[in-house]
Amino acid sequence: MSEQTPHADRSASASHVERLKGQRLSTFTSGIGVMVQRVPDSLMLPMPGVTQGLRYRWAYWTSTLRNLRSTHGLRTDAVGLYGAPVTITPALRSKWQRLFNDTGDLSDPDVPVPYLYNQSVGTLLYTRLIADLGINFRHLLHVQHETKHWASVPEWVNTDHQELHASLRGAWRLGDGKAMVALRIAIHRARADGGHLLGTVNDRFIIRNVPDGDLERLESGRALLRTLAELRRKDPQLDATQSGSVVGAIRIPSDMGKRFGQVSGDFNPVHTTAWAAKLFGVKRPFLQGLGLRNAMIRQLALHGRPLVRFSMSFASPAFLDQTLRVVMQGDAFELVDESGQVVAFGAGNEET
Repeated sequence: MSEQTPHADRSASASHVERLKGQRLSTFTSGIGVMVQRVPDSLMLPMPGVTQGLRYRWAYWTSTLRNLRSTHGLRTDAVGLYGAPVTITPALRSKWQRLFNDTGDLSDPDVPVPYLYNQSVGTLLYTRLIADLGINFRHLLHVQHETKHWASVPEWVNTDHQELHASLRGAWRLGDGKAMVALRIAIHRARADGGHLLGTVNDRFIIRNVPDGDLERLESGRALLRTLAELRRKDPQLDATQSGSVVGAIRIPSDMGKRFGQVSGDFNPVHTTAWAAKLFGVKRPFLQGLGLRNAMIRQLALHGRPLVRFSMSFASPAFLDQTLRVVMQGDAFELVDESGQVVAFGAGNEET
């Protein structure tokens, strides 16, 4: 089930679009990552992007299959700092825009939305870090995504040549065989274009079944446990009938996992096939976390919500072939599935 935005909210959103087009749009959550203004001294790797077809698929699947055959552990003493150049083509931008235009209950093809056009190269960089850490993908769960945009929206959207720099930001033991790792990608303009910082992308992952010896070497993450407890939220906490609330919808068709993989380079079969999902302990295919992130960014932009600072946490899988209800209230938002369970939640607010 879904609820459409009232006509008055549509009008307010439309009138806000012009202001949005020139606004400095940021997404940020405190707690992970430190702003890096200069280009890091990374080991630069010639990694392909998703637009390079078979070359990218070869890089993706060879690294993925190698990982799935590896012994699982968590070692932080030999993690590198890796970088790679990225070229964002007009054709790739158009594919992202068409894909997410199909997910929302509002449509305005002219509003700029800072999608993660560079995600395919970022995926390969994260895979390199995860290999250094010794983590097997089967035991990895994406729980939070956080970004901060230092550039204006038009600059973010229109910068063709970029450099991504990936690093480990921290690793903590949580108990019960679990740990958390935080990874970051700093996004810069190409050095030839000045190299200044466009944004930072931060992701937190829970690592399960970590060997005791590896856990003992990690810093305690006791302070993180309260945050993790919040991720178990099942029942909605935002009242859609409260004055000032805005209700939207995100449609997730049955082929959305495949379609998002085609633009993002995330071809993990847990997002496309039932057998793979069950192999990883999930009852059916679900949308990639960053697919949900990009759909939500678009929702907030089109509904005229503040987007200078933004955080998003994943509470449960967003299964395919359904429509999520989006409730936006003040700074907060929630995404609720057709069973009434919270899928993700977060907050966006004006920078102070």
